[in-house]
Order: sequence, then C-alpha cells, then structure tokens
Amino acid sequence: MTKSYLRNQLCVPVSGYNRSIIYDLGRKDYYFISNAHYDILKTDGLINFDMIPDLSERSELINYLLNLEIIFEVASAQEEKRFPKISKALHQVNELTHAVVHVNTSNNFIGFISQTPLQNLSIISPRLDNDVIKMMKSFAHLEIDSIYLYIEMFDAESFDQYEREFARQTALFSVNFFGLDSAQTKLKDNIYYNFFTESFADYQRLLTIDKLFVNQDFFLEAYNKHTYYNGKIYIDQSGNIKNGLNNIKSFGNINLMGYDEFHQIINSKLFLTLGNINKEDTLVCRNCEFRYMCTDVRVPEKEAKYWFHRSECAYNPYISKWNNEEGYLTLKESGINVSASGSIIDRDKLSETFNKIWTA
Repeated sequence: MTKSYLRNQLCVPVSGYNRSIIYDLGRKDYYFISNAHYDILKTDGLINFDMIPDLSERSELINYLLNLEIIFEVASAQEEKRFPKISKALHQVNELTHAVVHVNTSNNFIGFISQTPLQNLSIISPRLDNDVIKMMKSFAHLEIDSIYLYIEMFDAESFDQYEREFARQTALFSVNFFGLDSAQTKLKDNIYYNFFTESFADYQRLLTIDKLFVNQDFFLEAYNKHTYYNGKIYIDQSGNIKNGLNNIKSFGNINLMGYDEFHQIINSKLFLTLGNINKEDTLVCRNCEFRYMCTDVRVPEKEAKYWFHRSECAYNPYISKWNNEEGYLTLKESGINVSASGSIIDRDKLSETFNKIWTA
C-alpha cells in the first residue's frame, strides 16, 4: 500500500542555482537538498515521491525527511484538507520599524518617533563612554523591543566600568565591539557581548554566513520585502536622513525640519522604494538559495527590468562558495557577467569551473 505524505508547512523549500534549501522556520535551522528533490517537495499538497525512480534513493529521502520532521505521514488523501497552506503575506503595521543612529544624534529624532513603536534601535559610537549611556536612557520612555550597541573601538577599562550599567538597560540585546585580536561571543545578564576582529567599517559592508537568519518573521519579511531596507531609517553623524549605512542619498536633515515634514519623508514612495524590493527582482540574488535568510546591506540599483548590485556579495550561488572558502571565484571568473542591462551566463565556462571546483 502506497503511503501518503505532507510537508510541514513551517519547513519551506527554496531553490537556488545549484542546490536548494529547506528553511525550518519553527526550529530556526536549514537543510540542503538537491534541486531535483526541491521539485518534489515544493507542493503544498500530497508529495509524489514516485517521481524518484530509484527505490533506494526514494526510501533514503523519505526517511531523512521524516527524521527531521520535514514531512509527516497521513492516513489518506482526504486528510490533506485538515492541513491548510500557511499564508506568506506580510502584515506590517508601521512603515518604520528599525532605526540606526549615532551617539550624537539630535533629540529631534527622539521626539519625531515618540509615537512609533520600534522593533530594533541600533546606536553607533566611536567609544564606550557616558554619552552612550545617556543616549540609551533618552530612548527609555519609548516602545523599543531591542537595542543594539556598536562600539567602534574596544577599551577593556571602559568595558568593566559600564558592564554593570548595561545590565540595568532592559531593552539592551547586544553590545558589539570591533577591531580585536580574536573573535568571541559571551552572554551575561541576558545581553550578548560580541567581539569582532574586523573594523566596524568593514563589518557594515559585508555579508557573512553568521548574518543569515532563519525564523518565520524574517522569512515572511524577506519573501515580500528587502530585509535590510524595509522599515529602516539611518541618521548619519551630520543628521542626514538615509535608507541605510552605506547609502549616499540624503532625504533631508533632521535638524532642519519639523515633525510633519519628517513623517512625510519616511512615508514617501521614494523613501520606501528600496524597502519594497523583492529578491526575485534582483539579479544574482534571485538565483541564491540563501535569499530569504539574508541581510544584504549593499545598495541596489535599477536601470532596466531587474535590480542589481555593482559590488559582489560574499557568496557566489553559481559555484556554491563563500569568499573565505577554498575554490571561491568571483562572478566574472565563474562565467557570469552582471550589469545594468541584465546578466549573461557563459554556461560552458560555468559548468567547467563548477566541475573543477567540486570534483575531487
């Protein structure tokens, strides 16, 4: 008797150029699968494992998926109706959800967002001092889920001095230091202390594998919006309003405007454009299996049908390699040419390159 299986709706298959991934949104994990197996699992109905002619391969895949609770057995085809499809729609109440400011940011900003709940607030400071504590306290009366501190230079004496003060800040989620000799993370008083070897300037520009997030909220945002620019505002050190840390375009200076003008700007179509970009409309990203768990800080551009980036990502989906891995090649070296007019893949060169990298 043939058994019937359904896929756990919190386990979402996502295809890439060479391979696919099962996003396990409930357990915040992911598992690689082949693109052929993606074609079988992408259905929301009963899974047709008969598409795999090899009985051994079929049995191995089913057991693998059952053990990970990615699929489950149902008694009959009629039971399919008891497990409805989960909506991938994004329900976002406020246009502004994330703010990035410097420690010297004007109090104007605090007044302008006093009625706006924030999911995340990031505060950047060159050093750890009283100004950082003062800035955090100035936001204490607002509705903010999590506060992240980014301290560009680490000083052990200052760290010891302020660690106790940090424990009193109930919204503080993490404190991040840069330019150290070795990287580490420690958890104390429910605060993550992260120590990075790279400079903050390098950190803010790079995507690394530790910046991949798998959970239901992040997936829904990534599926519908741009996870870095959606809901984000950045106030630079001069008070200029921007979409993000790496953006050049300014939408005005917060020190020279009032409440109404500020809210007109952040709710304008022009300001919201980058946040509404979908990865399916972005060259290279649309072929990447990590696209719905990625926080990409690069500034997208558009001159034709698709959005594109002038700088390369740290991951090349056409050869399935990160730039710190052996065998990594740039897009051009792999046979991929990306420009404002589109992308061209030299499939013969790419195939030869891929086989050379992955064939032992």
